[in-house]
Amino acid sequence: MTEFTRRSVVKGGLSIASLSALPLSLPGLAHAADENAAIVAAAKKAGGGNLKGMIWSNYYVAMTPAMNRFKEATGIGVGSIQDISIFVIPQRAMAEALSRSPEFDFFHVDSNMIPSLASAGLLEPLDDYMKKANFNINAVGTYGNFMRYKGKTYGMPTDGNVHVQFTRKDLMENPDEQKRFADKHGKKLDYPVTWEDDQQLMEFFHRPDQDLYGSANLRNRANGVTWWYMYFYSAGGFPFDDDMNPTLDTPAGRYAVETYLNVKKVSHPEAPGWGTPQMIPRITGGKAYACQYWDGIIALNENPKKSKTAGKWHYGLAPGSKFSGKLMHRSISSPLGAILVNRHSKNKEKAAYLALWWSTLKNSEEIVGDRVNTFHDPWHTGHMTSDVVKTAYTPGGISAIETCLKVASPPIYLTGYLEFQDQLAKNLSEAYVGQKKADAVLKDTEAAWTKIVRRIGKRKLKQELESYKAVFPKIDVPT
Repeated sequence: MTEFTRRSVVKGGLSIASLSALPLSLPGLAHAADENAAIVAAAKKAGGGNLKGMIWSNYYVAMTPAMNRFKEATGIGVGSIQDISIFVIPQRAMAEALSRSPEFDFFHVDSNMIPSLASAGLLEPLDDYMKKANFNINAVGTYGNFMRYKGKTYGMPTDGNVHVQFTRKDLMENPDEQKRFADKHGKKLDYPVTWEDDQQLMEFFHRPDQDLYGSANLRNRANGVTWWYMYFYSAGGFPFDDDMNPTLDTPAGRYAVETYLNVKKVSHPEAPGWGTPQMIPRITGGKAYACQYWDGIIALNENPKKSKTAGKWHYGLAPGSKFSGKLMHRSISSPLGAILVNRHSKNKEKAAYLALWWSTLKNSEEIVGDRVNTFHDPWHTGHMTSDVVKTAYTPGGISAIETCLKVASPPIYLTGYLEFQDQLAKNLSEAYVGQKKADAVLKDTEAAWTKIVRRIGKRKLKQELESYKAVFPKIDVPT
């Protein structure tokens, strides 16, 4: 997901009273009664009361029915929220950490902020509460490790938000297009395995005179960097050595920059200034051939009332790279919405059990499968076989999401994440628009990162490397 909604943005403020009026349940949901009952039993011992959270209402609406059931069962509910964007909450949460404020009981924020917020002393570890409720995060692949830092669990997921490959099935299956491609390239028109395959196909279908562009990948400063990580990781790159020296200006780094900039050939000329408000309508409007995009767009794509291309897309594994000497696929998950609990709150135990409750199979299935408030995407192993979730995302979409989650990678999973990311994004975006030479991107970023490492402390960051590496997938080519 990006700074724009994957549905119509909720207009105006949302009061807790209006949210509480939403239905308590949806028909046809699978029930995990034992899992939910164990959390309720543990939470009842904490006593009732109202919590205060920092969460974007676009996410919270879908979570409210489950919260209402929890309040009915335990007396613990949400009395108020501060409704601000998930893209603003990281900075706000850091301010709360620095002031050690007890005002907010929980935050719904990008889980990649966990190292920064935990090291700043804001977050309450959730492992003891999980043990008391006999609860485990049952996530696809290594996704559960996105919630862990230095051996402790600090977050409960609500959103998978992985990048999936989108290709126009109607174009690829067209016999005339297949013949043209075979005649031009001497091979069959087929699904892209590598980034080079993807580039070749995007160039083949790039027809600006028909308002059809090869790529719908974002290239703005705020979001474009996300794609660079996929190229870099799949080429075998890792941003730091074991002594926390940046390792960007390397063959893998240069491959990633070259791949990133090469997509400019098949992108709309205004792409550097576009976010999802401009790009999503082009995807649903049939003005793009392919992209890697947040999986939440699948539900929108397949809604015939909102998309001109419903039924025309194939969803699958993000391309990989053979640059390292072996084929390696890496997708990206960022931002990931997760509930983090404020250790300074007097209600931290109550907030912890509510966080667990939102991440059970029954409740997360309802949240992810919401057909109107489509901000939370699949992540639980149970979502992959859920009829409720398949109805929202299509069976083909769910298959692609599961495959990509198995090779999902993070951005910089270290204290200072926002600073590292901003410097990389700045230099990439300047090169994309011609303000900086390509060979300066990595040198300038390494110089900036070295200063960030020095300020935060090498010793501290070296201790976090194990948590960063643990988030990575264990397989290179998922089946």
